[in-house]
Amino acid sequence: MQDELVALQELQRLDLDNLELRKRLATIPEELEALRADVSRVGELLDRERQRLGEAEKMRVDREREVLLKNELMMKSKAKLQGARNERESKAAQREIDAIRKSIQEYEQEVLEVIEVIEQYGKSISEHGAEFSELEGHLAAREQESLEEMAGIKERLKDWESQRTELTSRVPPQTLRRYERIHSRLGLAVAEVQNGFCKGCNMEMLPQAYIELQRGGKLVQCANCSRILFLREAPPSDE
Repeated sequence: MQDELVALQELQRLDLDNLELRKRLATIPEELEALRADVSRVGELLDRERQRLGEAEKMRVDREREVLLKNELMMKSKAKLQGARNERESKAAQREIDAIRKSIQEYEQEVLEVIEVIEQYGKSISEHGAEFSELEGHLAAREQESLEEMAGIKERLKDWESQRTELTSRVPPQTLRRYERIHSRLGLAVAEVQNGFCKGCNMEMLPQAYIELQRGGKLVQCANCSRILFLREAPPSDE
């Protein structure tokens, strides 16, 4: 019976390790997908900023062109003012000059504002470009590491199959079926008893069950959680 319990404990350690390996195998692609999402997010942000930068530069060119055109109109209006034959023509020319001057000032102010926006976009693009490059490098390295890690896990899972076959051969079929039912439901199928308490559910054992466990003549299960119980052997004394 003690050999069965030892085999069950080893089987449980093996099965719990297998569960952790499979969980890890499932989380690796999720981690990579999260990294790819970060790269994509920063890449899309960079594209938007570059597009807006292009729009701002086009706007600056358009406004500077408008300033040139307005200056040409200003020269013509000034020529009209100089050639005015009467007060009415003079006032009309002066109104043109005032309107053009105001328009030039507005366009020049817009040019200054657009130049400031262009500088801001340039700085942001530089920062996000560096972040994007760093994320791409990290992703490429992590992808390679993940391939190696996944390959290692798969090898360990292959070893698990052979080790489990060897362990299950040491456990009677009925006991193995009982273990696997509990394992599939609770994960932890074999629990240690300490000071009369099942460590699987922290409930106190019935006195008779504890006596049977101490005798070691048969498998004892927890009355509360149904886990298979065992007592750890006390270390030998110095005497």
